[in-house]
Amino acid sequence: LDASITKLFVSETLLKVALDTIQIHGGYGFMAEYDVERALRDAVGGTIYSGTYEMQRNIIARWLGL
Repeated sequence: LDASITKLFVSETLLKVALDTIQIHGGYGFMAEYDVERALRDAVGGTIYSGTYEMQRNIIARWLGL
């Protein structure tokens, strides 16, 4: 359970931070020459290979008896 909560929190937080960083950098955030673009790709990938949001939420909900 702790692992599921941690994976969900970290992956959601990383995605939010990456999207905020893209907003701050504007058009440069989408250019491959800058690491911001790669950070967003990594954040999106992290939500998949750490277990999808739905999987982590289902594990937590099952533990809570929902």
